[in-house]
Amino acid sequence: MQINYQLSEEDLIEFYMFHMQYDRRAIRARIFQTLIGCLVISILTFTLINRTRVNLVKGWTIGIVVMVLFSVLYQVFFRAMMRRRIVALLKKNHPYDTYGEKYMVFEKDYLMETTGGLKRKLFYKDILRSVETKDYFYIYEAPGVAYTIPKRSLSLKMADGIREALKMITPENGKDPLKENLFESLRKGRK
Repeated sequence: MQINYQLSEEDLIEFYMFHMQYDRRAIRARIFQTLIGCLVISILTFTLINRTRVNLVKGWTIGIVVMVLFSVLYQVFFRAMMRRRIVALLKKNHPYDTYGEKYMVFEKDYLMETTGGLKRKLFYKDILRSVETKDYFYIYEAPGVAYTIPKRSLSLKMADGIREALKMITPENGKDPLKENLFESLRKGRK
């Protein structure tokens, strides 16, 4: 099977944002930073209650509401901050074969991507993981490094061909297998 597709900077940004959503280090950083923020809010709430003689229940109710708001807003802030950093890194370290017109061939034992005359071959046995999302196929050759195939460039037959070539299982009920294993992955720690 052969496919032609166009990869844009936005496609790469989406890949890195997707990857950061499931990277254990990024998840731990978000949790740690959120907990530190909540700890600071707790200390400020405790200090405010002691110094101003505010009702204990009222003071802690306000403190807890502020912690919840902080936790939610911090996740939005973290995502926006990561997006800015990814864009800056892509502009600084722009590999010449990253964007543009791509051509991929799925053979019996391997896939081969051609970009601007450069060919990259990846044997199926060397694929670390392949993931299907609503808009993309990600074929990981190493942690954080993946072939990104936008579904907008594919017919239903081509998408089925990719699933078959990679022996992918379509997620049931739209569940993301990475999300299902997220807490298990965090508990394992480093491998």
